[in-house]
Amino acid sequence: MRRQTRAIRRDPVWREFAHWCHTRGLRPLPAHPWTLAAYARWCESQHRPETIVERIRSIARVHVLACVPSPDRHPIVGRTLSQLRLREQTRSHRAALFEADPADGSGEQAPSAPASADEGEREAERSTPRRSRSMRSTPRLVPRRPKRLER
Repeated sequence: MRRQTRAIRRDPVWREFAHWCHTRGLRPLPAHPWTLAAYARWCESQHRPETIVERIRSIARVHVLACVPSPDRHPIVGRTLSQLRLREQTRSHRAALFEADPADGSGEQAPSAPASADEGEREAERSTPRRSRSMRSTPRLVPRRPKRLER
């Protein structure tokens, strides 16, 4: 038992996951499946999907060694990992948002001034940012509700 505890403490993936959980006010052990899925999404910008799967397995190993249910088999985690793989496969098929970067000086010139006042008003209406009502790309972490004291 003592060797297992030592192995858990030395595992760099576990230490990073535990630190990630503590900074967000979440419990690393036993981890909720949603927590593991959120961690996988957080890792997406830093690691490839295969590496993320290995990290999830390492976290699951710690859960098994601690004799608590492993969250890696939950459908939420499975769907999240499959979405990460799908995004990685289609990454090369996506077009660039802009053809040239105006910040580096190579590309389009600045737009010219509108010819009439009406055209300028229409241009201003079109350029106002619209609020999109799509789902967030990352889960929103919210604090837990405080427990009510019974009287």
